[in-house]
Amino acid sequence: MRTGDMLAHHALTTGQHTSATTDPNGVLHVSFTLTDGTIQHFTRNRPGGPEDWRAGLQESQHGDCAFNEPVSTAWGRGLELIASRHTGSTK
Repeated sequence: MRTGDMLAHHALTTGQHTSATTDPNGVLHVSFTLTDGTIQHFTRNRPGGPEDWRAGLQESQHGDCAFNEPVSTAWGRGLELIASRHTGSTK
């Protein structure tokens, strides 16, 4: 499993709180708060689809870690679902 997929799997299965926003440049951001308080961020450009997600910054009380790892389409579908529930659309 690739790093981006591992991060997406962990966030989708253990995330306790999610949020999604779109920045002024049209980039879609999804964040998951994990059980230990860590926040994992994912991004993708609009227009785009499940194959375009990237795992980004991971914020932790022990320090931050910057990722720029692709997420496979299979795990990107889960991110799309979360994003659409918050924003009403992912297109």
